[in-house]
Amino acid sequence: MTLGHQLLAAISVAGQVCLGLVFLMAAAQKVSHWRILPGVIANYRLLPHWAVAPAASLLPPLETILAVLLLSAWFKPWPALAALMLLALFAIAIAINLKRGRTHIDCGCGQSFLKQTLRWTLVWRNAGLAALLLPSLLLSGPGTMSVALTGMAAGLGFFLLYLALNILAALPGMRRFA
Repeated sequence: MTLGHQLLAAISVAGQVCLGLVFLMAAAQKVSHWRILPGVIANYRLLPHWAVAPAASLLPPLETILAVLLLSAWFKPWPALAALMLLALFAIAIAINLKRGRTHIDCGCGQSFLKQTLRWTLVWRNAGLAALLLPSLLLSGPGTMSVALTGMAAGLGFFLLYLALNILAALPGMRRFA
């Protein structure tokens, strides 16, 4: 296995671990605040009224299933592809509302204690998260145990960086930089 292949494999594992943890956390937050989730989804004004409740009911289990599959690396590359599509859907929903001038609504990104209103950095954040999954579409597995462990550690690091950046972005004084 070449050094380039090992690096790509480690990045693949890192992306899956990071996004698995992101989706797991998002699902847990949505479940813990299930009463407000339909309102958050309705605020985007993209679904007909009758579809809001089913979407709110299906989103947390979907995120949980994706998280488990990404963290377990089963059925590769399908979980990564599904996660990419879900991230793209979220980014498109945010972008549509930004184009409409609706920046005041909560993004619903899953961290209720750090509510964030819509802005372009959230679209770019989703694109960055999606980019972490691209190597997973190319490779079938990490290869060696050392590559897998390196990827897991990097994925945890990416996840912690994601959390730190979300905390900073949600602080009132930091919004002018986002």
